[in-house]
Amino acid sequence: MPNPLLTGQSHPFKAFLLFLLLLLICGLLFNLMGALMAIPLFGMSFSELFTASATDATPENVAFIKYYQIVNHLGMFTVPSVLYIRVFMRPVDVEMLGFKRLNFFSLLASVLILFAALPFTNRLIMWNASMHLPDFLGQVEEMMRKLEDSAAGMTTLFFQDTRVKGLWVNIFMIALVPAVGEELVFRGVLFRIFHKWIRNVHGVVVVTALLFSFMHMQFYGFFPRLFLGIMFGYLFVFTRSIWVPMFVHFINNGTAVISAWYGQREGIPWEEIDRAGSEPTVAVLLSIVFIFILFGLLRKMERV
Repeated sequence: MPNPLLTGQSHPFKAFLLFLLLLLICGLLFNLMGALMAIPLFGMSFSELFTASATDATPENVAFIKYYQIVNHLGMFTVPSVLYIRVFMRPVDVEMLGFKRLNFFSLLASVLILFAALPFTNRLIMWNASMHLPDFLGQVEEMMRKLEDSAAGMTTLFFQDTRVKGLWVNIFMIALVPAVGEELVFRGVLFRIFHKWIRNVHGVVVVTALLFSFMHMQFYGFFPRLFLGIMFGYLFVFTRSIWVPMFVHFINNGTAVISAWYGQREGIPWEEIDRAGSEPTVAVLLSIVFIFILFGLLRKMERV
């Protein structure tokens, strides 16, 4: 008798709720297991793990915070996605994720799209960072700014380790783990669920990109991440392989990690490394043109 919980045999809304439940359960379990493993690893008591000081952005806590970042991400994204794909997806839906399909030239073209999009992405970053909410939402804006500053402080803390070992840890934590887990969630499981629900591929690309950007909980980076989510979505649509957005996501995050690490190592001020939005307008316009040209070439190569 077929399993009634298989994605293709239940309403997409039920499949969506099932996946959310799986995310919650795996997240809680990994949090608990991570806490238990942290006791011998970091010499902390169980009660100390859940105090505010344990996660303060201080050099003394950085190893523990990095450890918990990795554990939480695996529990909230990678593991539940793999479980859902293995247990609840029909074979035909798993096949459509394109795990067995990868074209080297399409992969190369996709990376070129990422770098061609940099001037436009940087302009979005600058524009989004300078946004202001209406006066009556002043307290909300102040709260969001504090959250952004806290996240920026945490990121700065991660990059203080200028050793090669520190670089590899950051690449694993900031580039590899999120690239795999987030793409499995948004361009993998959720893409298939919403495609059965909305039945319009462009709508699915936008909806999953919106969820992808909302998930980061950073308003002043919302629109650049929305654009990246749309770009990753169309890379998946045109190449029909989850490996492509996963790899491009990794390159995007990894490039930022290497730039920050090199800047810290050489003593270059962050303002000189992060010059988002400083490109001339003509470069931004050319960036948009090249995005469309390269996506057109990619589509032709894949004969979509």
